[in-house]
Parts: sequence; C-alpha cells; structure tokens
Amino acid sequence: MSNFCVKSRSMTKLFLSLFLFLFSSSVFAQQNKLSVVWDLNNVDTAVQGAVFRQINNARALKPDLEIEVVFHGHAVKSLLKVDKSFEERIKKAKEKGVTIAVCNNSLKRLKIDPSELMQEVTVVPSAVVELIVKQAEGWSYLKAGN
Repeated sequence: MSNFCVKSRSMTKLFLSLFLFLFSSSVFAQQNKLSVVWDLNNVDTAVQGAVFRQINNARALKPDLEIEVVFHGHAVKSLLKVDKSFEERIKKAKEKGVTIAVCNNSLKRLKIDPSELMQEVTVVPSAVVELIVKQAEGWSYLKAGN
C-alpha cells in the first residue's frame, strides 16, 4: 500500500471523527436547550401577574430560556385589546422572545374573534394539543396557579 493511501485513510478517519464529534456535540446542545411552557387558564389577575414575574425571574437566571405561555379558557379575555391589565407586560414579554399563545378553541367557545386580540399573541388551534406537543418536544411544563 502506498504512503499516500495510508495518509489518505488517516485523514479520512480524522475528518470522520471530527465530524461525528461536532455532530454529537450539536445534538447534545440541542437536547439541553432549556424550554418551558406555562399552562394558563386562570382568570385571577394575581395568578396571571405571578406568571409574568416568574418569567422575568427565570430569564434573569437563564437569558436564553425559551418560553411560551398558553392562555385558554376564560384567561384568553386578558389578551383582548380592550383589556389593558397586562398590555405592557405582554408587549415586554414578546419583545424578549416569549411566545404568548391563545387557544382558538377557547376563542370559538367564548365567541371572540381573533381580531379582538392584542397583536403580540399567536393563535394556536388547541391549548391542549399545544401543551402536549411542547412536552413531547422536551419542553418543561408549568401550571400557573397560586
């Protein structure tokens, strides 16, 4: 076997090893990315306010934390343009990359047109399915409560 073939095989093995290392590191990093989804169906403004405080506290410790809050049930009323209770907090959360999701099933049940919602929200077909999908994707689940 020529010297060139031996060096070529060694280089191939080295590049393959390096590629596998980088690929596995990338997969490991993706698996360890922190993501959390809050389940919020409580109309109590104290509970809703607590969620936004918790988001700020979590972000202070983990700035790259991926966050989604899923509003459903009567809690969706807090996202109406006419409700100014959390307007500023919702805008700030959205600016920081927080996804504010609202359940379309709840909107239909409560006869709320999506055009009545703040522009910062994202309508999802079903809160239940959204929460199931996020958990299946490895997101941590938090239930908003007292």
